[in-house]
Amino acid sequence: MKSFHAVTITAVLLGIFVGCNQQSVPEAKVEAFKRWHFARAQILFGIAKEHYRSGQLKEARAKLREALRLDDKHTEARILLGKVYIEQGHYALAIVEFDKIRNRKGELPRLLYLTGIAREKQGRLEDALLSYRRAHALDPKNLAPVTAAAEVLVALNRIREAQIYVESYLALAESDPALFEMAGRISAMRKEWEQAAEHYQQALDLSPKNIYYKRALAKMQFFAGQYRLAKQSLNNLLKDQTDKSPVWVYAMLGDCYLALGRARDARDTYQVAIELKPLDAGVWTNLAKAAMALRDTPRAILSARRALEISPNRLDATMLLAYALIRNDQARLAIGVLNGAVIRYDDSSMVYCLLGRAYAAVGNIAEARRSYAAAIRVEPGNKLARELLTGIGIQKISKVN
Repeated sequence: MKSFHAVTITAVLLGIFVGCNQQSVPEAKVEAFKRWHFARAQILFGIAKEHYRSGQLKEARAKLREALRLDDKHTEARILLGKVYIEQGHYALAIVEFDKIRNRKGELPRLLYLTGIAREKQGRLEDALLSYRRAHALDPKNLAPVTAAAEVLVALNRIREAQIYVESYLALAESDPALFEMAGRISAMRKEWEQAAEHYQQALDLSPKNIYYKRALAKMQFFAGQYRLAKQSLNNLLKDQTDKSPVWVYAMLGDCYLALGRARDARDTYQVAIELKPLDAGVWTNLAKAAMALRDTPRAILSARRALEISPNRLDATMLLAYALIRNDQARLAIGVLNGAVIRYDDSSMVYCLLGRAYAAVGNIAEARRSYAAAIRVEPGNKLARELLTGIGIQKISKVN
């Protein structure tokens, strides 16, 4: 009896064991299949990242799609696919990918930030602004959405609002040069040059090798009239072996030297700029200014004429040429230059004043008076023209001193 029961129990247990085994085999296969899919998706994701880094967007997109067919819950693959879509200009498709993740995982700061980028690229600026602000609210330590939101405010022409918004976060930007750069750019838009220079200096302090910050700082210092500081910054740019300095660096450095009364250094610096860009009328004009400061009128005449050959309608070069001709006892030639100029610049009181000086230099007092009167008609408050018109110094002028 015992033997019978033992056999029966053994048989039942064996049946249960076999039955369980038969049920777990498919489950094991499914799990193994899932693991294989996951491993394969990971490999494809890794390949896609390499393609993305090297700019091979089409190849990256194909691999990411393949990875998501194997594992549609691969969050990082879907995010990268959205970024690829943004790079390719498929902004709506990018938002679809981000929404798929949001539906499964809720709002994530990174997703909101990327969604903001896609919406901004679409031209949906108000929506982008909301996305950036929401991203920052969920991750207050990340200031990238603040910078992005400020960019959108600028694009919406809400410049003052952008400035207030950015500056409210600067105290937190101890290691974020981009936010200081944004603050500098906005200050420059408002022509607050000194403040812009301060912000760019802070950005450069945080990122000392950033050539864009170095150039921007030099410009802001120059526009602020901080010529000594600008000179130093521009010379630092010239010493930077990693940077092939553009012509404007030499031209601006020359302007600094001229403003600081170092006309010889200005002349030499402009000469370097001309060697780099011989057809730059602005640099030729500045070289004429330096030559005038050095009382080298023949060089000033040649330089101003060269500027006008390149750009015939430059008023500053025209005025310099005429003034240099008067200084060089060639007032009659100056009259010819200026009579042509008053046709083009009949709203310039200075052209009329200089023409009056040229006429006075050759002794034609009547024409000089007519020129000064014309200057007053154009600019009633022109003190110089009024003094000359009333006869101050007219009889004494034989040439411009």
